[in-house]
Amino acid sequence: MKAAFRFPDVDRMPDHPSLPVPSLDKLNAQFRQALLDPRNRILRRNEDGAPIFGAYIGSDSNELITWAIITLGEWFSNRDPQWLTATWPSFFSEQAQVYMNSPRSIEIELWYLFYANTLCTAIQQTLFPADENARRRFSASADAMYRMAKTLNYDFNHQSFNFSLMEPRSYKPQYRQPDSIGGYAYNMLFAALYADRPNYMEESLRAISLYEQMPNNPWYEIPNGSAALMAAAWLDAHGHACDIQRIAGWLFDHDLGPLQIGKWGEEEIDGLMMGWFGDTRALAMSSAYSMETFMPLQFFLPAVRYCPQLADAVGKYVRCMLSNFQLFYARGHQALYETKPDLDSSIPYEKLEYERAGHVPAACGDFHGHRSIYGAGYLMWLEAMARATNDADIYALDLSLTDWLAAEKYPVYLLRNPHDDAREVRFTIAPIWAKLQPALFSGGKLRATLHDLENNVHTVALDEITMTIPAHETILVAILPEGESPVVRGEMITCGQAELCRTL
Repeated sequence: MKAAFRFPDVDRMPDHPSLPVPSLDKLNAQFRQALLDPRNRILRRNEDGAPIFGAYIGSDSNELITWAIITLGEWFSNRDPQWLTATWPSFFSEQAQVYMNSPRSIEIELWYLFYANTLCTAIQQTLFPADENARRRFSASADAMYRMAKTLNYDFNHQSFNFSLMEPRSYKPQYRQPDSIGGYAYNMLFAALYADRPNYMEESLRAISLYEQMPNNPWYEIPNGSAALMAAAWLDAHGHACDIQRIAGWLFDHDLGPLQIGKWGEEEIDGLMMGWFGDTRALAMSSAYSMETFMPLQFFLPAVRYCPQLADAVGKYVRCMLSNFQLFYARGHQALYETKPDLDSSIPYEKLEYERAGHVPAACGDFHGHRSIYGAGYLMWLEAMARATNDADIYALDLSLTDWLAAEKYPVYLLRNPHDDAREVRFTIAPIWAKLQPALFSGGKLRATLHDLENNVHTVALDEITMTIPAHETILVAILPEGESPVVRGEMITCGQAELCRTL
C-alpha cells in the first residue's frame, strides 16, 4: 500500500481544535428562514418571475454561482428544489454560447467562468440528468470554453475573456489567473463524460499536464485549483498518471497558496482559506473568506475516493475547518468585532480580517458587501457531507455526494480518529441518500452492508452506522445494499491504499 500524502502545513494543524463544532442543522434552519424573509431582500425575482440571488445581503446582482449553491443546497437538504430551477437557462448566453455568472454578460473573469460552469455540472447531474436541452447547453458551453483555450493557446494567465471580441483582458498584473487551466481541465472532463464530447478527454489531460508542470504555485482563487485536484484524481485512477500530491500541495500551502493556519489573537484559523492572490502576499495572508473556505470540500472529499493517499490530510483539514468557520459569524472564544451587526446574524460574513479598528480578528465584508449569501448556502451542503458522530472530534465525511463525475454512486465515508485509543462511533447518513439509493433502505431505515475498505471488514448496518476506529487511524467505509460486496458488484478500482467503488 502506498503511504499517505503528507503536507507540512496540514501537519501543523491541531488534532483537537479548541472550538466545538457549531450545530450545522441549527445554522441551516436559521439561514433558510433568513433566505425567505422578505426584509432581507435575499430572494428576488427577475423579469420572468424566476428566483434570483446576489452574493451579499442587499446586493442587486443576479449571479449563477449564488443561485446554484442555494439550489443545490435545497437538494442536499432533501427538499424539492424545483421552485428554483426556472432560473437556470437565463444564465446561458445565446451570443457567447456559454454559461455566464450574470445574464447578458459578454466578458467574464476566468475563475467566475469556470466555477459557474462547474456548478452547472452539478445542477445537470442532480436535477436534469436526462434533459436534452440542458445537455445541449452544456455541450455548447464546453465548445465555447474549448474555442477560448485555443484562442489563448492554453495560456490562461489573464484576468478575463471577452467572448464578443474573442480576446483576453488583464487590467492589473495581480489579477492574472494562471490556475484557471485547472478549472478548464475539470469542465472538459465532465463534457467528455456527460455532454457528448468524448474528444474533450484529451483536452482535460492536456490541461492537467500543463497545470501540474507549472514551476510555481499558480493559485489565484481556490475554485480552479480544487476542481483541478478532482479532475487529476479521477484521471489518475483511470490510468492517466497525474501528480496529485503536487496539485494538492498547492492548495494545502500557507506560504504561497490559500491555506490559513495558526492563531489570530485567541482564535485558531486552521482550515480557513484566503480569498485570492491579493495585491500583496501580506494582504492575501491577512484575511480569510467564507465562500472560499466552504467551496473546496465538494472536490477535496470525492478526490479521496480516487486517491486514498489524500484521506488523512483531508480528514484533518476538514475537522479544523468545521470548528473554525464560525468565526465568519463573529463567534469565537468570545464575540468578535463585526462591521455590520445590524444585518441578519444568520448569514456569515464574507471575510475575516486579522485586524480591523484595533480588533484581532474582525468579521467584516468585502468590496460593497458584508454578509455572504453564497457562503451561507454552502452550509446546506455541509450538513449532508459532514455527519456528526457521538464523538465530538470525529466526523463521517461523505466522499460520494459531490462526485459529479460519477454516473452512479454509493456512500463512501472517511472517518479519522485523532485519539490515543480506539473509538466506537455512531452516525446516520444524509437523508438525500434515500432518494439516490433506495436499495440501501428497508421500511424507511438504512439496512445495508458496510465495507471497511482499509481493514477488509464487512458488517451490516441497521439505521444507525456503528464503527470502531483504531487509535490514530483514518478509515474509509463503503455502504452497499445488504448482502452485496464491492467485489461481487464488479465495480472496483485499485488506487493507493484501498479499493474503492468505481462509478463509471
